[in-house]
Amino acid sequence: MSGHGFGVTLVTTKSERDRRVQPASQGQANVREKNVRSQQITQHVLNVYNKDLIMGSELSVIIPAYKECGNVSPLIEKLRLALKGMEWEVIYVDDDSPDGTSDKVREEAVKDPRVRLIQRIGRRGLSSACIEGMLSSSAPYLAVMDADLQHDEKILPLMLQRIKKDNLDIVIGSRYVDGGGMENWSKERVAASKNATRFAQFLTGVKVEDPMSGYFLVRQEFFHKTVRNLNGRGFKILLDIMMSSPDPVKFAEVPFIFRQRQHGESKLNFKVILDYFALVMDKAVRRMGRRK
Repeated sequence: MSGHGFGVTLVTTKSERDRRVQPASQGQANVREKNVRSQQITQHVLNVYNKDLIMGSELSVIIPAYKECGNVSPLIEKLRLALKGMEWEVIYVDDDSPDGTSDKVREEAVKDPRVRLIQRIGRRGLSSACIEGMLSSSAPYLAVMDADLQHDEKILPLMLQRIKKDNLDIVIGSRYVDGGGMENWSKERVAASKNATRFAQFLTGVKVEDPMSGYFLVRQEFFHKTVRNLNGRGFKILLDIMMSSPDPVKFAEVPFIFRQRQHGESKLNFKVILDYFALVMDKAVRRMGRRK
């Protein structure tokens, strides 16, 4: 070290300079390593996300609803348990219920992206709601069930297994095959239901034990073959689909116990009964027309 007046000149050796540079170089290396690791983690997350997007849902559960706010959360929880380990989604089609059904579905959708909502304004009807919900799905299998907890969600995996294993078009949740039934229904209501079933079987020729069931699972490709022939009115979408197929329908029936409603009120009224008879007559007339 040498000095001249008030100036100071610092002389260092090469080894000293190397020691001073070393910590900075090591710090830069650590930063580069962290950046690479961060990029790897980000890419892994994107790969998983994209894989999920590509896979999509194997099963869409379509639930037409009107004034069923109290049943939304319990039914979604039941579906989570019944369909655990499966790729699924649930699509509520709500006809602008005044009780906040759509808002309740939105609350559930925030917590679970498998929950979807179609809120219809200015139009109403169970069959048309089912059709709209099924058309909104890209899943290869579509299930339709009531919003009121009366259908047994636990048989959905069996229905899906059956439709794939036996290469069927439709699998029906049936009250009238061995093992099926109705929970605590009055004798008068059971008799009325069975008489309506016999009426449909006689006029339409459908060889289904429970053609009035609102609980079924259908292949998407089969549904799309029939959709343009559907009547779309009333509450009995299954009978409509069965009678609208241009080809013989491959189907099976799986028993279940039709449960009592827990919340809300029944939609059965005089108009529903008239719509049912109108649907049966319409399908019977079309059937006779095809025979000519």
